Amino acid sequence: MKTLSSFIGLAMLLSVNALAIDYPAKGQIYFVCEVSTLALEEGHSLTLTKAKGFGTLANPPTQVDCSGTFESMPDKSFKASGYCVHTDRDGDKIADRWWVDSSMSKGKWEDVGISGKWKGVRKSGNYVYTDLSTPTECRGMSNWEVEKQ
Repeated sequence: MKTLSSFIGLAMLLSVNALAIDYPAKGQIYFVCEVSTLALEEGHSLTLTKAKGFGTLANPPTQVDCSGTFESMPDKSFKASGYCVHTDRDGDKIADRWWVDSSMSKGKWEDVGISGKWKGVRKSGNYVYTDLSTPTECRGMSNWEVEKQ
C-alpha cells in the first residue's frame, strides 16, 4: 500500500537534531519495518508500525528504533505519528516525535536528547520519505533537515 509505505518512511525520517558535537544539518535514515493493520470500516483503517534501521546523525551511523500509527480515512486522507529512539555507538540516545498528514508537503519532527552527550539537546525539522518497499518487504529511506536549533 503506497500511502502506508509513504507514512512509514516519513515516520522514520523523523529524526534528528543538530548539535555542537558535530551534529549535521541534514541526513538520512534507512529502515525496514513490520506492520499490522486493523480494518475499522469500509475504507478506514489503523496501521501500527515498528521499524528498525540506521541513520546518519553521527559517525558511525546511529541505530534507529521506531513505532507509530497510520490512520487511513475513507476520503483517502491520512494522519500518522510516532516516536523514534536513535542510539549512537556510545549508547547515548535522542528521542524524536514525528507526525505527518495528507495536508502536509513534508513531515515534521522534534528531538529531545535523553542521555549522554545528547542529553538536553532540542531540535526540530522536516523530512521527506522515499518508498523502497517491494511486494514482500516494507522498507524505505527518509531525508531529514534541521529547521530550529
